Amino acid sequence: MAPHASVPPARRTAPTDPAPVGELVVAPVTITPTKPLTPTHVKGLLWTDVLVKASARVGGVRLVWNNRMATVTTQATAFWHHLDLTEPDTDWSRESDLRIGERYVRFHSERRDTDRRAIGDYLTRADQEGWIHPAGRRMLDLWSAQLDQLGVAELGLGVDRPLATGAQAMVDALADRGLLVDHRRFGGPVHLDGPRWGLPLRRLIGDDGHPNYLLPILRELVPLIQPGRLFLLVHDDDIAADYLLLDRVLTEFGARTARLPLSRVPVGGAPRSSRHGGWHGTTLGDLAATEGTVDRAAYRLGMRLYFAGTLHRRSAQPFRMSLLRRCVGRAARLLGRTPTDGTNASVPSLAATLSLLRTQQGYVDPYRLTATLLGKRSGPPAPELRAIYT
Repeated sequence: MAPHASVPPARRTAPTDPAPVGELVVAPVTITPTKPLTPTHVKGLLWTDVLVKASARVGGVRLVWNNRMATVTTQATAFWHHLDLTEPDTDWSRESDLRIGERYVRFHSERRDTDRRAIGDYLTRADQEGWIHPAGRRMLDLWSAQLDQLGVAELGLGVDRPLATGAQAMVDALADRGLLVDHRRFGGPVHLDGPRWGLPLRRLIGDDGHPNYLLPILRELVPLIQPGRLFLLVHDDDIAADYLLLDRVLTEFGARTARLPLSRVPVGGAPRSSRHGGWHGTTLGDLAATEGTVDRAAYRLGMRLYFAGTLHRRSAQPFRMSLLRRCVGRAARLLGRTPTDGTNASVPSLAATLSLLRTQQGYVDPYRLTATLLGKRSGPPAPELRAIYT
């Protein structure tokens, strides 16, 4: 298995035991670098950013992000194979995230035969060499610039790192624990055995030998399991069934787990996947380029007031540009006030407030934090709070 990390032995943990004080491992859902960042993506990223920064003030936190968790998937490689077939001479370094995303939408709207062998070769390159198609690399560069402007903590979008364990080692470890329904000897797929928990079967490897997106996630997370760590799985509601299954599998390997499902942000009346389009004018690139009179700090705080404070965890509100503008304007007014404009010396310290806002799972809830410290009656954000929000 070298140079990959070993898979930990099975260690059953009673779910009713109190969570030990230890490191919080935050694992947000992967995003393939094939489309612009939509309001749903921005909500997830900002919730994660505020959660990690705030929780780190009251305990140990580790954010898990590895590009290969998203690129060693057919969702990415099948699209990139299509681009090589249809546009072999395109200079992707000159393309915008919108134009690449438009191609991605067209790719999913058209029916075509799949070259399994070619996609398998792409998956192998992505897995073993960290290869990313030039269109994907361009998308990561654009995301990096947009997230830097937004003040999101460095995710490592430009860093290549192998997954923590090999695919076969992970499959063997799952099989050893009886967690698979394996039909490969009949030329069929491999499924995670969800029915043992009352969940559906979930394909892990297709009959073509290609992995489902859950396999690279397991390859990265399972080797991180250690006593005292709590894994927080951040994901959108539409894939809750997959993440409930992922939660169960990690528990079988001895992990303590919690899930943070977030509702999608409807655009144009429907909370649909980005592969169906309809996101023009609402992407992170669009929002960053919108004309305004506020500075970067107000933009960063205002975006968090909207996506973490107005759009709560289960919010069904559609994206509203007018409301986002109001949040950015409020942020500018908050930041423009001096500490004497209503600061109350009896207000508890930030650390004390953060401790009170910690959930039973050990993380600081971004919505409660935003509502408590940046509500209508609050004073200007203290420097420590500004560090979390801007």
